Formats: sequence, C-alpha cells, structure tokens
Amino acid sequence: MNLPINIHQQLLAPTESQKKLGEKAKALRLFHGLKRTSLSEKSGVSAETIRNFEQTGKITLENFLRIVFALHEEHKLADLFALPEVSSLKDIQKLKQPLPKRGRK
Repeated sequence: MNLPINIHQQLLAPTESQKKLGEKAKALRLFHGLKRTSLSEKSGVSAETIRNFEQTGKITLENFLRIVFALHEEHKLADLFALPEVSSLKDIQKLKQPLPKRGRK
C-alpha cells in the first residue's frame, strides 16, 4: 500500500496541527525575508499576534486569513473544503442531487 508522503500531518491532533501551521507560517515569512513588523504592516495583524501564532499556533480565523493573504498563499485555500473527486457512478449520482440543508448523522 502506498501511503502519502505527508501521512504524519494527517495524524496530527488539532492542537498539533495549529502549532505546525504557525511554524510553517514563520518559515514562509522568513523565506520571504520579512520581519514580523513588516508582515504586521502588510496584514494588519499585530506583530505580537503574529509572534503568538508562530509559537503556539493560536490565532483567530480572521487574523489567520489576513496573514495568508499577506503572504500570497490564498490560492491554497481553494481546495480546503472542496467536495471529493468523483471516483464512481454512485459519486456522480450523488453530486447531481442537491445538497441537503442538514446532515443526517
């Protein structure tokens, strides 16, 4: 069985995933040669909030999105909640039906 290369990322708990996102954001900021104050000016998020995010992963969704856009990574959000790819006739039939207003399970 071929496992995806990033299988360890799929097994992270939410708090671990938050921390990993903060670390990755910091790495990308440094890759672009930005200081926290520069990213703060570009994003409208305080440097202290950015520091906290990079160290703990804790941040509001709005501030997270501001940082994502300031780092020009917004294109990566497009697939975040995308419906799964069609892999069977059953999937095609399911996609043709309107989405329910509520979940049943």
